[in-house]
Order: sequence, then structure tokens, then C-alpha cells
Amino acid sequence: MTDYLLSTFRNITRGRRFITTMVGAFPLPLSAREISDWLEAHPPAMPRAEIDEVIFTLDAMCLEAEEESAP
Repeated sequence: MTDYLLSTFRNITRGRRFITTMVGAFPLPLSAREISDWLEAHPPAMPRAEIDEVIFTLDAMCLEAEEESAP
């Protein structure tokens, strides 16, 4: 199950949106729409609510780590 969730997260993040400014491009948090787009094409192996919880948590962790590593 862990492999499935990590693989799903990796694939969903490929569709991540970014905001572009004069300073640079910044990743936006994943939305339910991006998760839905992926799951419509790839039927889930577990309940949607559980997938959402894991994906949003992983996304928050990744964005936080990216902020901490930024100069």
C-alpha cells in the first residue's frame, strides 16, 4: 500500500501548478482537482478520503521542506 500511495503522490505532483512572478516560480499546494484528474484515469486501490489525507499530508511536508531549504 505504501508503494501505491508514494507512486500516486509522485504522479499527481507531475501536474502541480506553479505561480510565476518576477522573482521566480513557486509551487502551489496540490488541489482536489489534481488528485481527481489522476484518480479518474487510474482507479484507486483504496477509499478516496484516505488517499486525499495521505496526498495532502505528503504535499505539505514536501512544500515545507522546500521552503526550509530555500536560501
